[in-house]
Amino acid sequence: MISEELKKKNFNLFLTKLKNIGIDLTNIDESLASKIINATFAINAENNCAYDGSMLHIVLRTLTPLALKINELLPENIRVDNNSIIKVCLLSHISKSEMFIKNDNQWEIEKRGIHYKYSPTNVALKMGARSVLMSQNLGINFSNEEFEAMMILDRDDNDLQAKFYSSPLSIIIKQANELTFLQNRFN
Repeated sequence: MISEELKKKNFNLFLTKLKNIGIDLTNIDESLASKIINATFAINAENNCAYDGSMLHIVLRTLTPLALKINELLPENIRVDNNSIIKVCLLSHISKSEMFIKNDNQWEIEKRGIHYKYSPTNVALKMGARSVLMSQNLGINFSNEEFEAMMILDRDDNDLQAKFYSSPLSIIIKQANELTFLQNRFN
């Protein structure tokens, strides 16, 4: 759905935005870089987010800008540092580069719109936990609030602790993700 040129442009923008907040991934392993470049944001077609390169495209062009706009709307005393928002937005979905692979079942693709499937793995980690682990393996550390925000999408909607006691950063990240799916569903 997007060109190879745009995928590479998105990856370079991803690296630049990370570098601007003090994270240098210019020496990232080529294999991992390729996976990140081609990663999908979602597995099925119903929300217009399942295509090669959609993860970076959507994170850079929808999720991060929405999170920053939400932050701007908040009263000044609860606003979050923009660098933390950018960091969490850019890194919270990188696990999808290893979690999802192209679906080879033509019937599932045609009848159910499932273009990707879960990659076989020996570790049953959800997206946030896997993204934190991948980031730490790349030498990236998180503050307590950033760690919580990286994990917020793994939390069940019935989790009352998360619902009532999450940091403003986590709430911004969760809302931005929900609005991202909504926006892409209507594109």
